[in-house]
Amino acid sequence: MPHTIERQNSRRGFTLVEVLIATVVLLIGIVGVAELVPFATSLNSKNRVDSTALVIAQREMDALTAQPLTATTFTSTQGLTCAVAANCSLGNPASPLTVVGSPVVTFDNRPFIDYTAAPVTGYNYTYSDPDNPAGGAYDIRWAVITFASGPTVYGKRFIVGVRQVGGNGPLLPVALDSMVDK
Repeated sequence: MPHTIERQNSRRGFTLVEVLIATVVLLIGIVGVAELVPFATSLNSKNRVDSTALVIAQREMDALTAQPLTATTFTSTQGLTCAVAANCSLGNPASPLTVVGSPVVTFDNRPFIDYTAAPVTGYNYTYSDPDNPAGGAYDIRWAVITFASGPTVYGKRFIVGVRQVGGNGPLLPVALDSMVDK
């Protein structure tokens, strides 16, 4: 008979306290996962903005560096255009080794366009992304450093910055830095 009693005790189920503890642990896990969904969605949206800003910055940098060194303005023939606010300026050969255009700040020894300063005419425009269903607009700015000896221009350095209009939130504006020379 004692053998039968042991068998019945080994088959007993969970106590009410064990079920409550398991439920609380399960609920904490579900709430934690549920909080990750909006965070992941927000981060995905910010990454899209950052990726789009990078593509726009690369296009603008390509347009700027493709111009002749002697040119002081141009109108972009790409999807991005300075024609919205007149021609794009390409620096001033009369001011060699001087940052011309949008103000530049240094962060971690890298140049960035200073978006706290007002836009400089001829060195900025706003681009509306036609592929963004939310109609995102981007603030594109650049600065130029001309390398010249007298009237002869032998190089230019371009610093391009792009960010979403209104700011990038926790992300820094995209910044590209490139130089062309003879």
